Amino acid sequence: MAKRKAATKALTNKSCRQISDLVFDYLNEKLTPATKRDFEQHLSICPDCVSFLNTYKKTVAVTSSVKVEQLPPKVRENILAFLRKRIRRIGAFLIFLATYLAA
Repeated sequence: MAKRKAATKALTNKSCRQISDLVFDYLNEKLTPATKRDFEQHLSICPDCVSFLNTYKKTVAVTSSVKVEQLPPKVRENILAFLRKRIRRIGAFLIFLATYLAA
């Protein structure tokens, strides 16, 4: 009985944010067995994360079937702008980190 309580406590200590960060690796079967077990146990007690996982799967399926040429120009521009912004943020962080480590 104590073992079950400890396992439940470990799962409830994991936030949904932590679980959502693992979705990509879960679907690509890149989680360790222990992490996969924790992930699936969390899903068993969290309907919101189940919903998120199902939505993620549907999004991947739909976007995989769309060809770049089929995207309206404005959508393509928005996606590229988003990606460029993320790349700049990552670049700025890497420069900061390199400066910090060099000091």
